[in-house]
Amino acid sequence: MLKRLLHLLPCLVAGSCALSAGPVFYTSLASFTTAVGAAPASFGFNSIISGSSGANYNTASGLTVDGFQFVGTNGNGGYYLGAEGPDYVTVDYDRGTGSSIQGPALTSAFYDISDGQLTITMPSGGVTAFGLQLWDVLAGDYSGAGTDTVVLTANGLSGSVVTPPFSGTAFIGFTSSTPVTSVTLTGTAFEEFPTISQVYYSTGASAGTAPEPGTFALMAIPALALFLRLGKPRTPARRARS
Repeated sequence: MLKRLLHLLPCLVAGSCALSAGPVFYTSLASFTTAVGAAPASFGFNSIISGSSGANYNTASGLTVDGFQFVGTNGNGGYYLGAEGPDYVTVDYDRGTGSSIQGPALTSAFYDISDGQLTITMPSGGVTAFGLQLWDVLAGDYSGAGTDTVVLTANGLSGSVVTPPFSGTAFIGFTSSTPVTSVTLTGTAFEEFPTISQVYYSTGASAGTAPEPGTFALMAIPALALFLRLGKPRTPARRARS
């Protein structure tokens, strides 16, 4: 039994490291909110643009909203980031969620994009939970048929979601035991442009993540010490010489 426990201790340590490797990703706003433990803060883009208007933020500084900076790069030394009201092209941009911003496709011949990526930099201090309501717009199509597997990457780990064609939106987000200061969002298909209408976030402690590294190890060490103490053969007390 003692040998088994001694062999188990490294597993407990390794297991704690694996469990706390986070972030933990979600493809449902409901499960994301449950993991956060309270309604996350959120914002949209109605204050930036509305109606049938469209605007470009194709610069190195991109667009900053509520302290979050959005910068789209095209892989060729240039930039791509747009903002659209829901009536810009109604079928493509009106998903019932208001105005939106649009990052670059992974690749696009029409817009000269070879390795498109949207980088989102968080406010000072980072966030412990972050999520996006989004869909895809297919270049050259005016029927709302855009759909793609969109990938969100944070702290070296990624989650993905398939965006719905024609109507509705998808969700991708994560919780993290340590603050995340920036993320990237990328598509995976040709001429598909990820389009975001709502951002959700939290800066507090996350309820949806594993214990901090070493937690299980710290729990296991006292248990092992107690076992060793209880399992050690007792030496009979010596009688005092008469």
